[in-house]
Amino acid sequence: MRPLQFTLLAFLALLLMGCGAGHPNLTSIAVSPSSATAAPQQDVVFTANGTFTNNSSRELTVADGLTWKTSNSAMATINDNGSATCITLGTVTITATAPQNLQITVNNGVSNTSTNVSGTATLNCT
Repeated sequence: MRPLQFTLLAFLALLLMGCGAGHPNLTSIAVSPSSATAAPQQDVVFTANGTFTNNSSRELTVADGLTWKTSNSAMATINDNGSATCITLGTVTITATAPQNLQITVNNGVSNTSTNVSGTATLNCT
């Protein structure tokens, strides 16, 4: 009986170690351009490039759970595609955020408990 228990435990341990091993996690986000200047009513398109635990990188999108925000929505707005529009004069921080584990899916009201990763850029509205 002991060899069977050992074999079963070893199999379960290997199975658990392999879970998720094929999906690298997001480690950082670089927002480009890192700094931009625009006049009121002028648009600037920002992109978010993610770097992963396997050292690969690629552009992130809404499909990855990427969200955009500005530090002051009265001064500048940004849409889901990273297009920011200056409204008034001033400087805002643009933040791109995505879940660390891009493989998480949310169904039936279950919350995503993944850690988020963010990157920032500056938009000067002049």
